[in-house]
Amino acid sequence: MNRNVLATAVAATLALSAPQAFAEAKGTASKAEVQAIEAQMKALAERLSRLEAANNTLQNQNAELKATVDRRDAEIDYLKAQTKDLREAGAIADTEISKVKGADWATRIKFKGDLRVRDENIVQERVANGAVEDAADRNRARLRARFGFDAKVTDHSKVVVQLSTGGDDPRSTNQTIGGSTTRKAITFDHAYADWNFAEGSDLMLGKFKYPFWRPGQSMLFDGDISPEGVAVTFDRGMFFGSGYGWWLEERFNSNPDGKNADTYMLGGQLGLKFPLLGGETRLAASYYDLSGGKGSNPFYALNANGNTTVAESTATDALQVLKYDYNVAMLGGEVGLTVAGLPLSIWGDYAINTASGVEDDTAYGVGVTLGKASSARTWEAGVFYESVGKDALFAQLIDSDFGDGVADADGWVLKGGYAPVKNIVLNATYFINTRHVCGNGNSPNNRECGTGIADYDLNYNRLQLDVNYKF
Repeated sequence: MNRNVLATAVAATLALSAPQAFAEAKGTASKAEVQAIEAQMKALAERLSRLEAANNTLQNQNAELKATVDRRDAEIDYLKAQTKDLREAGAIADTEISKVKGADWATRIKFKGDLRVRDENIVQERVANGAVEDAADRNRARLRARFGFDAKVTDHSKVVVQLSTGGDDPRSTNQTIGGSTTRKAITFDHAYADWNFAEGSDLMLGKFKYPFWRPGQSMLFDGDISPEGVAVTFDRGMFFGSGYGWWLEERFNSNPDGKNADTYMLGGQLGLKFPLLGGETRLAASYYDLSGGKGSNPFYALNANGNTTVAESTATDALQVLKYDYNVAMLGGEVGLTVAGLPLSIWGDYAINTASGVEDDTAYGVGVTLGKASSARTWEAGVFYESVGKDALFAQLIDSDFGDGVADADGWVLKGGYAPVKNIVLNATYFINTRHVCGNGNSPNNRECGTGIADYDLNYNRLQLDVNYKF
């Protein structure tokens, strides 16, 4: 701006003074001097023109720079606004991600549970030498509650935890109602890790459900037992099976030279399934070995449940221990059909104790069920027959309701069920069994009948009426 003013002043001064100076010079100066003055004026005019051009160029550059600065300022303001919006969007995204993470956690947990209320009536009659005598009868109300979850740890592994009533009895999750309204015990029913290490193949560690298939509603194994140890299962195409090792009793021997003869069970199963007559048929062979059982007492509450026992020779208190080993081979099969739109199942189970010296060594069960009480207004009915030899099975595992949970029993089981609505089922089960026991004046014991001790039959009838709620 100052250069413009100076240039304008110079130009004006030259313009005003030039004619007068030229006139004066013309009168007094020579022609050469006048021409020199004219040349100088021309040079000054050209220089002035160049200065004006340079000034115009600078003005244009300044204008461009100012426009550029204005654009940069506008871009900075825009970026600031965008940054603010991005921060707000980021905060919202963090909140949404937290919600998604919470939802993802929830999808990894699956809860399940059930509640059963039961009325149970037990009637017993002692039959000896053709005479029938009433034995101890009982009526009681019972409660069973189970609650647990499956927690997905990775895409191929999960942890399963289930709590239940029943205390520490391995064959029962029931709790008798009574006892002046005492609180009922809650314990771990299941607690194990399950790793799906290959398609259709799983490794389980901890306290889990049975790792093998059981035909129909066979009672050669009690459904409430949760084995403890390790198991591998597979189910691929037509084939299925398992292998397992369970710990039953851990013993500590304080003698450094002695051996800790723990009791455990090793076993396995191999099965085949295939379509037949519009349904599925399964066949399986199984085997288990009670290692460290003979000569020990791996019993709950020191009760052998009918297996033959003898007095331990080294014990001063005549502790009763198992007389025989239990190496049990089993065959099972089930045929599934559909009759009149209803599922029909026909099944059978057979077992034999192959250990040496065992006499009453066989057990079997057969049954048929029709229908399935699951959806609203559906029903089911079944009838079974079962016989369990005294030493055919390790009696700690047999059903605790059939024959009062004691080996050396046989008889019938009648079952029926109806679901008035989904997730609520009414069941009735009636056991008509006979127990073969020793008549030594006591309740049925765990020993073989000795010399002079007569055996007798005990008619054992048990009616269970259940209301089941599932959630």
